[in-house]
Amino acid sequence: MPLYIKRKVKEVGIEDIFLDKLAQKREREHFVSSKKLEVPLDKNGFLSLLVFGFLVFGFLAGFTFYLQAQGKEKYNSLSQQNKFTNFNLSAERGIIYDRNLLPLVKNESTFDLWAKKSELPKENYNQAIIAVSAIIQKPADFVKNIIATSSQDDFLIAENLTHEQLVLLTAEQVEFPGFIIKKNILRQYQGPLSMSHILGYLGKISQEDVEVLQSNNYEFADYIGKAGLEKYYEDILKEKKGIVKFARTAQGRIISQEVTQYPTSGQSLVLSIDIKLQKKSEQALSSILAENGLKKGAVVILDPRNGEILASVSWPSFDNNLFAEGISTEDFQQLNNDKNNSQLNRVIAGLYPSGSAIKPVMATAALEEGIVNEKTVLYCPLKLCAPHQYDQGADCYPDNAYHGYTDIKRAIAESVNPFFYMIGGGYTAPKPSNEYYDAKLPKKFDGLGIMKIAKYLSLFGFGQATNIDLPAELSGRVPTPEWKETYFKTPLTQKWYLGDTYNLSIGQGYFLTTPLQLAQAIMPIANNGRLYQPKLAKEILSSDNQKQEIPPVLVKENFVSSSTLKIVRAGMRQTVTSPAGSAHSLNVLPIAVSAKTGTAQIYPNKEIYLNWIAAYAPSDNPEMVIVVLIEDVPGIKSTAQRVAREILDWQFYTRNLKEKTPPTIETPTPLETSSSTGSTTPETTAIATTSDTTIESSPSSATTTNNQ
Repeated sequence: MPLYIKRKVKEVGIEDIFLDKLAQKREREHFVSSKKLEVPLDKNGFLSLLVFGFLVFGFLAGFTFYLQAQGKEKYNSLSQQNKFTNFNLSAERGIIYDRNLLPLVKNESTFDLWAKKSELPKENYNQAIIAVSAIIQKPADFVKNIIATSSQDDFLIAENLTHEQLVLLTAEQVEFPGFIIKKNILRQYQGPLSMSHILGYLGKISQEDVEVLQSNNYEFADYIGKAGLEKYYEDILKEKKGIVKFARTAQGRIISQEVTQYPTSGQSLVLSIDIKLQKKSEQALSSILAENGLKKGAVVILDPRNGEILASVSWPSFDNNLFAEGISTEDFQQLNNDKNNSQLNRVIAGLYPSGSAIKPVMATAALEEGIVNEKTVLYCPLKLCAPHQYDQGADCYPDNAYHGYTDIKRAIAESVNPFFYMIGGGYTAPKPSNEYYDAKLPKKFDGLGIMKIAKYLSLFGFGQATNIDLPAELSGRVPTPEWKETYFKTPLTQKWYLGDTYNLSIGQGYFLTTPLQLAQAIMPIANNGRLYQPKLAKEILSSDNQKQEIPPVLVKENFVSSSTLKIVRAGMRQTVTSPAGSAHSLNVLPIAVSAKTGTAQIYPNKEIYLNWIAAYAPSDNPEMVIVVLIEDVPGIKSTAQRVAREILDWQFYTRNLKEKTPPTIETPTPLETSSSTGSTTPETTAIATTSDTTIESSPSSATTTNNQ
């Protein structure tokens, strides 16, 4: 016991006393420091903290209220979208028929594999990629790369699936959501090659198209009209998609589906085109071009009773099935580099000087304005010389043949240039002392003048679009002094000279037209004063076979007197019946034809011409107006007349015989036509006894151009 007490008691040393004192001092200092931390907050700081706390609480409370009340529908909708997915069902695009209900296109179904990035599985992503890539026979890395690099949520994985691939993918579609099989309708164009410019083609919809057409339920997988009637009547031909609503689990698996809207096929078009006449026109044009070593031309045939287009051929053409099937880069470059520009529809977008084919319109203007009448006779020398506008000399405008005294009918029939120079630009004789003075010519003759010429050309539709139901039509050009001043930059070239008016009087110089515009201008001459808008679509057929007629559009009527048109028609008939007429070769046809030819120079100082003919038949009760254009014809030839004659002979003679005779062999397929190559009459050569003259638009020079 004493030993234990001894161990518990310890003596206090001097160092212990010192250390204890030091510890007590530190403890007092620590206590003072602790008391400093308990100093009350500043009043302003406390209020700021309190306000901040209320703001945070208010924000949280307000956001909670928004989620519960105002945002209820939005987030409920988003929740439903996570549960339900809409899938579009495709139907067939409308069919296009000719006027006799022969189909010009057909639809073939194809299937493509698409992916929707936002719906691809996350848990078994790699397994899905491997399974899908094995079916479409492409490496898994290739499929992954497509998914990774796509900037859109929907994108194409594989096109034109085989039947086996389609079956396998359909089975996997439930297991691996996000991969979608879409049905496409592939267009197969059945008509002849020349129908490509008319029908156009389909192409994959672009990003810009989707944004513009979003309200019409288009998708990135869709094809839309890119050219021709396919583009112009897109809203008519396109199908109305059906909608299937899929319900799925949170993992993306489909558990049910419901059709909420059934698909409806697009409406169909019945055209005014007569496919047999179209094929004959193509055959006649292409064969005569090839025979003469030529490449380019056009034919357009209208019904003057309503403006319907019966045939329209632009040559060379292209195969629009190349675009329908997805054109290759090589084929596309070849088309774009074609020096003959086969993609150009020359009927509506080729701009050319018409040459003398415009003279019936010029004659109409002169008769209407009282410049001449049916009995007016003007002396027409071999060359017409008028005083120079700016010096003491004279400008001479030669013709290719001497005609002497001429009335307006003969001037049309034989294409007498001096007659049209005078009625167009007027004439003032040189002084008697001048070597070019001719006493047989009037001393002064007042012509129409440029502004009246421009007025009548516009009345007949030149210089403006016809508004045909095709895209990319051009307007042509009717030149005036105001136009020339704006178009050219130097004072000398900006002036309007007498030679410019003379040029325009015979369809040359700065005047430009399309073959369709010329056909439309001849129409009111043929039908006694009614100008219709040309059109291709005749009827719309709904999916339940209900017909909706597209009525003719009468642009104007009675804008020219019947007496004037009677005189002009007599001149155009005389063009064919007179041995000296420029279209006398058409007189061998089994029906009466009225016509006007034209030959326009297109290269200065070169014997290369545009060869035209504008005709209507039968003369007494016209059923068609035909315009033929041949480009780059060397020398004065009747190439266009040969094309027109072959077509007219087939239409009014050969075709009638064949269609009235009961067939004794197998019935041809719907788009087959007669293999007949044209006229049953001996080949004849057009008599070219007259010519027109092209005058340089300068104050001191004139160059001649042959122009029938």
